[in-house]
Amino acid sequence: MASFVCLEDYEKYATNNLPPIVRDYYKSGAGEESSLRWNREAFKRYRIKPRFLRDVSKRDISTTILGEKISMPLGVAPAAMQRMAHPDGECGNAKGRLKIDINNYMKKTKYS
Repeated sequence: MASFVCLEDYEKYATNNLPPIVRDYYKSGAGEESSLRWNREAFKRYRIKPRFLRDVSKRDISTTILGEKISMPLGVAPAAMQRMAHPDGECGNAKGRLKIDINNYMKKTKYS
């Protein structure tokens, strides 16, 4: 089993293990891929500052998004064609999210 530490590790693993058509689908963005490009550039501006010798026996990474308390600042948006990466597809994604309490933030609104 591969050991993943960061998102780039997942990307390298996928590049080496998925069929090219599947890899290219997941690696691409919509239209001219401008949002994909802007998101990558935006995240390059953030740095995580490691703090050493801190008491981490009591930690809480919960937060609130749109008035809803969540266990961790992580969300999963809907994505099509998940079965190309795993046989359980979207159902497996939903089961996994429920198992570790990750919400799906694409909720119905009056605009959807």
